[in-house]
Amino acid sequence: MHVLKTNLKKTFRFISDARLYYRDVLLMHGFLLFILTPLLSHLTRLILNQGEISYLSYDNLGMILQEHPFVFLSLLLILLLLLLAVYFEFTFLLLTVFFIEQRQEITLRELLKGTLLQLRKIRIGTLFFFLFYFFLILPLIGMSFNSALLAKVRIPVFILDVIFEHKFLYLGLFILFYLLLIYLAVRFIFTLPEMILHDQPFKKAVKHSWKKTQRKLFSIIFQFLIVLGSLTLVMGLSQSLLLLIQHAIELYSPQASFVSAIIIMTLLQVLWVINIVLSTVSIFFITVDYMKLQNFLPEKLSWFSPNSSLKTSLKARRLKEAVTVLLILGVILFVGQSNADFLAHPSTSTPMAASHRGVDDKNGVQNSLEALKKTSQSTHPEYIEMDIQETKDHQFIVYHDYNLKALTGMNKKPNELTLAQLTKLQAHENGQTAHLVSFDDYLKEAQKLHQKLLIEIKPTKEDSPEMLKTFLQKYQTEILQEGHIIQSLSYDIIAELKELAPSVTAGYIMPFSVVGPPQGKMDFFTIEYTTLNSKFINEAHAQGKKVFTWTPNDADTMSRMKFYGADGIITDQMTLLNQTLKETTPLHYSDQLLFFVIGIG
Repeated sequence: MHVLKTNLKKTFRFISDARLYYRDVLLMHGFLLFILTPLLSHLTRLILNQGEISYLSYDNLGMILQEHPFVFLSLLLILLLLLLAVYFEFTFLLLTVFFIEQRQEITLRELLKGTLLQLRKIRIGTLFFFLFYFFLILPLIGMSFNSALLAKVRIPVFILDVIFEHKFLYLGLFILFYLLLIYLAVRFIFTLPEMILHDQPFKKAVKHSWKKTQRKLFSIIFQFLIVLGSLTLVMGLSQSLLLLIQHAIELYSPQASFVSAIIIMTLLQVLWVINIVLSTVSIFFITVDYMKLQNFLPEKLSWFSPNSSLKTSLKARRLKEAVTVLLILGVILFVGQSNADFLAHPSTSTPMAASHRGVDDKNGVQNSLEALKKTSQSTHPEYIEMDIQETKDHQFIVYHDYNLKALTGMNKKPNELTLAQLTKLQAHENGQTAHLVSFDDYLKEAQKLHQKLLIEIKPTKEDSPEMLKTFLQKYQTEILQEGHIIQSLSYDIIAELKELAPSVTAGYIMPFSVVGPPQGKMDFFTIEYTTLNSKFINEAHAQGKKVFTWTPNDADTMSRMKFYGADGIITDQMTLLNQTLKETTPLHYSDQLLFFVIGIG
């Protein structure tokens, strides 16, 4: 209990002391977020355009290396610049927290000077270690380090779903791997602080960190949990209180609800900014505080002279404070006007509704005729999303996974069997059984039901070279007549399809976004809902392309996707989606604010 009380006191003292550095951290974050990050993004897009490459993803890196070596080298240079920028951010924040902990005042100019001095010491080996070090401590960073440069680094839910829902071995290995990362992260956590604060050589810093963290694993992790838990609790309670105030105003003084919503939205943004500052520096606070507690934090830094950084006159300080206040007021007025527009004009469009793999609330086996009939007749989705793969005899089977074992028990790939062999197999799911079905039979049943399909083409390396041409020759006419549309995770498939059949509506599935919506002839994007935000949707709409999202399965997330302006929602819960979309009551301002808080990051 004493340890808990001590750590809480340290946390709140740190929060209090850190207020002196809000401006410096915010200026640095503003530069990275609004200048450097867009610059790197635009440079990446420019390089891709020069090489006539429409997109950047894991599936075309090999092609870029082989066919566009200069583009590949340029992208590596961008990656190097990003790594240097992250190192700069890391060093700047570490030095900032050092001076907070030592209660020494320092100007922004001196902080930048010290940071640049550290950059000059970088060697290639150090940079590679930093890359390893940074991704090593991601389990800890993910809890607290809110990097402006790495805000898009996240694991999509659908990848975790594969691990957690289908493969117990993968789940066990994932947990063990994650625990190993945490262990190594703690053991190496003082390596870079030793190099930066003590000017230690790399090897000596590694040994020193390993020695200082011996038998200290749980105490360091505990301190992390206390600090991060305190910050999360304070911010969560503050946001909840503001939302409750708005809700109360809507109930008891509705005529004032619009003005109050503008004010509260602005306050929520201020809280968000404060949270950026605190969460960004919290991991460095824990590191520096522990170094001080264990008596290996230096009293001063070799390049810093306390007297040289504080020669600003009182008149100059007051002028600087007055300019800062005016700037803050100007930003608040601008933000307030933007918030008024945001709250006054919410999205009113109703997104397209699609059943994911033809299932509604586990009412059948995915991609089966039985589920197609049940879902189509009971929920009437605009589209039923389903998956096809090429078979050994160049026909098409309706099946999602690249291995048959999970549903049929047979450890084979669909393309290792003929269509006749595949349709004899039975799939077991949700307590039900159904035969695998050919795409021809699925199409016939959809035609009987007058049900439009969202067809996902799932290519493999073993597909025949003429796979797509064969598909279009056989099915293009019916697809156009029945209003079916196509999507694929393969950019090349969609690009080739639009070349061969430009009148067919086709979309590119993006598990996550790296540099925004890619260029191309696709008609829409489909993106996993946890990585989707209104910015991506607005950028896609500016290209004249729609955005679908998969798979929101609760009413709040569905409403949020609609609020963001998504053009289509693909879900496993069609009945719930229908009920949610039929809701005609306008969103309360408190609901809009809640969705804003959820999507603000």
